[in-house]
Amino acid sequence: MAELYIAVLRAFGFEDMEIWIAVVSTILFSACLLGGILSALTFVKSPRLERRPLGERISYRLFIIAEVMLLIFIFYYHVFMIETITLAHTIYWVSAMLMMPLLAIIGSESVLLIYGKKIRAKAKELKRRARLKRCQDKAPA
Repeated sequence: MAELYIAVLRAFGFEDMEIWIAVVSTILFSACLLGGILSALTFVKSPRLERRPLGERISYRLFIIAEVMLLIFIFYYHVFMIETITLAHTIYWVSAMLMMPLLAIIGSESVLLIYGKKIRAKAKELKRRARLKRCQDKAPA
């Protein structure tokens, strides 16, 4: 599998440090996927099933850190190592930057799909409790 990824990198015109590019990309892609999974798991395990704002989600924070790290690596690689950038390199880096939020979404949605039945059951229970509480509040004392 690693040889295939190195071949893809060579197809994009990378001739120096292909292993480092593959390792950095794999780590950052994995971090985004894991962030999506962890974000969905915190939602599934929350007692009230409330969605957090985007800035408070694990997946968003890991995505921002991964994007910054990738930008730093791109800058270092193209300024200090090879001192040039081609159209093929630009296409690879843009696709890598677009792939990271997609991986976070895939991780999150896969967990939500797996735990869908549990989420629906918990939502029904929360609605039932809210209805019961409203009925108790309306009942004369």
